[in-house]
Amino acid sequence: MNNEDMTYEKAYERLNLILDELENGGLNLSDVFMKFKEAMSLYEYCKSTLDKFEGEVKVLLKEDDKISEVDFNDEYRENDYA
Repeated sequence: MNNEDMTYEKAYERLNLILDELENGGLNLSDVFMKFKEAMSLYEYCKSTLDKFEGEVKVLLKEDDKISEVDFNDEYRENDYA
């Protein structure tokens, strides 16, 4: 799949197809290795896409009748504001 045509959804779908193929067996070692390499590349693409969007997500919190915008990051999750 061309990187220009790549979307998170397409990468995730392809990754799941590859995982199914690997789990079902019947592939020779060379094919397993090629599928594994492709799966790892797709995984990295999906992870980097999610990481990028995570940095952009804002969470609105209502404090003392005011709404403030807070970056959604590890500190937010650790404090468990939800």
